[in-house]
Amino acid sequence: MASGEESNGAPYVLYGAYASFYTAKTRSYLRKKNIRFIERLPSHPRFREVVSPAARSRRIPIVEAPDGTVVQDTTEIFEHLEARFPDPPALPSGPRQRLAAYLVDLFASEALKIAWHYRWNFREENYLFVSREFGRSFKPQGSDAELDRYGEIIARQMDSHRARIGVTPDLYPAMDAIYFDLLDTLEAHFTTQPYLFGGLPSVGDFALMGPLFGHLGRDPYPLHLMQRRTPRVFRWVEHMNTPEIASPEFADTPMTWLPGDAIAEPVVRLLRTFLEDHAAGFIAAAGLWRDWAAAHADRPAGTPVSDADQDQPSLGQVTVPLRGKTMIHGASAHSLWLLQRTLRWLHALPAADRRACDDLAGEIGARDLLAIELARPLTRVGNRLAVA
Repeated sequence: MASGEESNGAPYVLYGAYASFYTAKTRSYLRKKNIRFIERLPSHPRFREVVSPAARSRRIPIVEAPDGTVVQDTTEIFEHLEARFPDPPALPSGPRQRLAAYLVDLFASEALKIAWHYRWNFREENYLFVSREFGRSFKPQGSDAELDRYGEIIARQMDSHRARIGVTPDLYPAMDAIYFDLLDTLEAHFTTQPYLFGGLPSVGDFALMGPLFGHLGRDPYPLHLMQRRTPRVFRWVEHMNTPEIASPEFADTPMTWLPGDAIAEPVVRLLRTFLEDHAAGFIAAAGLWRDWAAAHADRPAGTPVSDADQDQPSLGQVTVPLRGKTMIHGASAHSLWLLQRTLRWLHALPAADRRACDDLAGEIGARDLLAIELARPLTRVGNRLAVA
């Protein structure tokens, strides 16, 4: 049973959906932490009438605590619950492992456009399943015709994000290469380890559940690729949705982090690949943020970044290299807010721990990313990004 703030009275309530990328991350966390919860759809009357207005957001997941506190955004949910339920920990104690876990969280949560690609660019294979999944989120007992109608609305909304996502047909081979590299690297790792950093699931493992379960492990086309190519990854995804820490395959593995702050070679390779593919986008976004901050220097602390009531505003378009091609995609202020967590943690470390992290950064190619200094800190006010 999780320690800390026990929820042996009313349970937490997770408002989300099985087709949702980010709900997958939070659901897995709640289960592995053994936090008592129930799940409700965004069509539930309480979500519409109480929870969404309190959060000032319709974006899922949202968690409602037993005392009525409403928390939106997977990172905010993690920080809120990890402080109250510290056992088993989801943050490794060693500086190298924690930095690695934070970086996996960053890239899996903010950069893996393969999830969008394999859902929406394979309409013939996926559409019937995906559209009805979304339809059931809004009308759970609806007829097929009703589900299709709701699903088409969601599909049109997702299609409107093409320019922001930036996955053009010339990049489809790169998407395949990124997905297969991710699967193959994780397959090698999960041959010998149950989780990224040993016998306990970390914030990095939970973040991977966003793409690997929410999209790639359920939608028919990418699921078929996963099952056929990397059955151990598929099994890991299955196990991440159970409350048990120890899986049958690793029943004798100690439920501890790898000793000596060690990081297994496949995880080092995973991080190196993430940085090669995606670091340029964060660095370019930081440049746009510098320009924005200069143009809005008179904004007082606590002022929302967006005047249009957007909770995750775009900073504009960036042009970055990707696997021998050029990609143009939207730059998100939210991704910089998440990166900021890692940067602040790094800057507060004792000197010896900071040196250990710098060594890891050099090994995986993260020094430029971790040298970013945001022109103005970001915060969240009323679940909207704001200047600090």
